[in-house]
Amino acid sequence: MYLLLLAFAPACFAFNPVAGRALVDAFGPATLTLVRWSLSGLVIGTLALMRPGYDRWQAPLSHLLQLSVLAALGMGFCSIAAYVASRTTEATNIGLIYGCASALVAAWEIVARRQAASTPLIVGISACLLGATLIFTKGHPDALAALRFNPGDLWAAAGMLVFVGYTVAMRRMPARLTPMAQFAVMSVGASIAVLPFAASEIVSTGLPIIDEQTLPWIAVVVLATGIGAYLGYNISLTRNGPVLTAASLTLTPAFAAVQAMALIGERLGWYHAAAIPLVVI
Repeated sequence: MYLLLLAFAPACFAFNPVAGRALVDAFGPATLTLVRWSLSGLVIGTLALMRPGYDRWQAPLSHLLQLSVLAALGMGFCSIAAYVASRTTEATNIGLIYGCASALVAAWEIVARRQAASTPLIVGISACLLGATLIFTKGHPDALAALRFNPGDLWAAAGMLVFVGYTVAMRRMPARLTPMAQFAVMSVGASIAVLPFAASEIVSTGLPIIDEQTLPWIAVVVLATGIGAYLGYNISLTRNGPVLTAASLTLTPAFAAVQAMALIGERLGWYHAAAIPLVVI
């Protein structure tokens, strides 16, 4: 069953840039992030409280503070970065860039001497980074010399790097809370962290648009990209380990490409077709 999380979590993560693109005119990045985590935390927290005796909520204050900091970074900043990126780059690009997190987690574990530097792993990391280069440069690596990068791709890269740190740190957090309780606590931490930024957006641009067109996407953001992605990812980190769990994210670009084409009408460039197999390797 835990191995199914290796496909389920990336499929849910893939919806995030797609939903961000779909809601780009209706929600600001921080406001959408606040909706994502406040509603996700409310749903999971309510379910957890309805199961007395099943979930463990007690933990030292220092542990709760550490979880809150990780939530602010790995859930708050990473979400905002993806939604800011969706304003100027394709959902497929964002999925491909975030998919590179697995290569960097593996590289970190090798440097930390917690993972053997096997030849297949090194080849996989190199291929993944080559795929990222194709995306950053739109298939023109000579852009590296001139530093001509899409701002959206850079935001996605920043979010991906923070997510790498989140993955490594979460694996080393002691399991003092059960998964649902931990998710609820971290959702609160992420919501509090992004609240000032969401308030600033609302003051500047007004309330987000909520109607029959945006409501289905809001449900996707809460149920898939919030609950499904992060709860499944955190459980997989505990059960399957950081390298295998992060490696599963290489499936995200393939899911994102299919979802983006089917749901929001994106078209793949030749560099997408070349980058997807490199990242998935």
